[in-house]
Amino acid sequence: MTLLKQLILLIVTLFVFLFCGTVYLNAENSRAFLTEQLTTIAQDSATSLGMQISPLILDKNNQVIVERMVDAVFDSGYYREIQIADMEGKALISKKAGTQVNKVPDWFIRLFPIETPLGEALMTSGWQQAGTVKIAANPGIAYASLWASSINALYWFLGASVLTLLVGLFVLHFVLRPLRDVEMQALAICNREYPEPAKLPWTLDLRSVVQAMNRMTQKVKEMFAEQAASIERMRAEAYLDSLTGLANRRYFDMHVKQLLSAEEPLSHGALMFLEISHLKEINDQKGFRVVDQLLIDTAVLMKTLVDESGCAEAFAARMSGNTFAGFFADLDQEKAQQLANTLAHKISSLHERGLTPLADVGHIGVAMFHGQKIPAWLSEVDMALRTAQTAGPNAVHVYAPQVESVHGTLSASQWKGLLLEALNSQRIELYTQVVNTVDSELIHREVFIRLRDELGEQIPAGLFVPMAKRHGLIQEFDRVVINLCFKELLKDQSLKLAINLFPASILHPEFVAWLVKKLEDNPSIASQISFELPEQEALNELDVLRSFINQVARLGVKVGLDNFGRGFSSFAYLSSLKVDYLKVDGSFSKDIDQNRENQFFMDAIVKIAHGLDLLVIAKSVETPAEQAMLESLRVDGEQGFGVGGTELWKKAPSL
Repeated sequence: MTLLKQLILLIVTLFVFLFCGTVYLNAENSRAFLTEQLTTIAQDSATSLGMQISPLILDKNNQVIVERMVDAVFDSGYYREIQIADMEGKALISKKAGTQVNKVPDWFIRLFPIETPLGEALMTSGWQQAGTVKIAANPGIAYASLWASSINALYWFLGASVLTLLVGLFVLHFVLRPLRDVEMQALAICNREYPEPAKLPWTLDLRSVVQAMNRMTQKVKEMFAEQAASIERMRAEAYLDSLTGLANRRYFDMHVKQLLSAEEPLSHGALMFLEISHLKEINDQKGFRVVDQLLIDTAVLMKTLVDESGCAEAFAARMSGNTFAGFFADLDQEKAQQLANTLAHKISSLHERGLTPLADVGHIGVAMFHGQKIPAWLSEVDMALRTAQTAGPNAVHVYAPQVESVHGTLSASQWKGLLLEALNSQRIELYTQVVNTVDSELIHREVFIRLRDELGEQIPAGLFVPMAKRHGLIQEFDRVVINLCFKELLKDQSLKLAINLFPASILHPEFVAWLVKKLEDNPSIASQISFELPEQEALNELDVLRSFINQVARLGVKVGLDNFGRGFSSFAYLSSLKVDYLKVDGSFSKDIDQNRENQFFMDAIVKIAHGLDLLVIAKSVETPAEQAMLESLRVDGEQGFGVGGTELWKKAPSL
């Protein structure tokens, strides 16, 4: 029960007790007064009647007159009993009538009984005593008067009570408003929001409460900011180059290894090395400050190249003192050549700006991915770099395999035709992988999409997704996957699915409106659905993502961030983004039982996520040792081949 209702109940209870006590005391006082009046009236009437009939009572001839006089008094209705008796007590005339009480309830009469004492007078004739007159007043009129006064008191009291209650409610509304503001502050904190401090009320006690709540809100906000900043500092120390701000060699090795062994492994891409030439000579001539500035500006060029590449998965790293690397997932050879040439042109500007006295700034080597292992890929890009160094200043060399897959040689128009034909023919397959709690209870099944060409050959997501984005068809694939999943969910109420959405889809209002309408039409399955979006891409449109989450969350759908922590984004946004869970990038789970940096990072993520009521799910969990370590770090769920492999769930209809 709310405080307002409790106060209202208390006020009403007090008023009821006050009313009952007031009415009772008023009735008791009135009853005593009326009883005294009845006694006085009875005595006065007996005395008066006795004086009138005293001269006549002994004469039998006057008996009729006496009776007439008694009848006249009795018939007035004010008396219950009149008795004329001789000195021996023998009744000469006796008149009795029942008590007449009109419109007075019996319970009231029983609650407030009124005594009617007899008034008695002695009749004399000369010096001779002739008899006695006894008169008892009728209490009916007294009851009627007492009832009427009680009813009037009731009406007045009820009117005053209602008016007082209304005024009290009006005052309480303003007095208790600070408590409602405090409640909203607490709810906002639970919802990962930190509202502005509430206004201080004029009531001293409430003012102290509001001040304490304002301080607590600010403290919680500062604690979250400090915790997020601490994690970011730790991540920077472990995975960032302190001079350039790029990823370091540790992050490069860990991240590339994860991408090649993920649930959806890399299908094609490019690895680029840039080596700055004559760094020692520049240091001897210009000093270390110029060298540091040269490296910093080179890092800016690498980061700009990554940002302009258009790849969803790309990053730059500093591998050693004068060597930089660029990783580009889902990049074809033609685009890789263009990026390398662009970078070669840009590093020439470093000489023009005086950062290096030599026109030979550096060399670029590129190696394409064709399914080889990481050591072989690194050997190929190093060989491409050495080849570029023999070709002259600022040269570029791209190493590519001689044999490419059938899909790798398709033109843009051929890709568009293949994708449209796959959509029209529904040649789409869905695979799932279980996500369990640490107690091996199912959280959901994550859904992955694959395509089949007209020959039945599977097309990896890494090949067709970039082409679908380029041709504006990515929404259509999301629609097909959602429709297929909804059909299965309607059949099986125990099924729980996590559907990956492409951030490009939620950028289109018509797609979001279609999805919301579909969820509204099928409310029974909303709790069985989770939508996942990759963190790095989703955060580029944070306001759009926040709007999407708000629209689907009100329908009971969960939303999670996939590959959390892969980039170097600030964690501060988590406090305002109403996601339900985080799927931490698998690179932090790999060999976590042996990697202290990953253990510290995962522990920090779990602490900050649990503080925001978010679940933490570790990806790419493969070994019992990794599972044991992750469970000791209090993660909520696990996903990977150590938990459950990828299984074909929905086969293409045409196959």
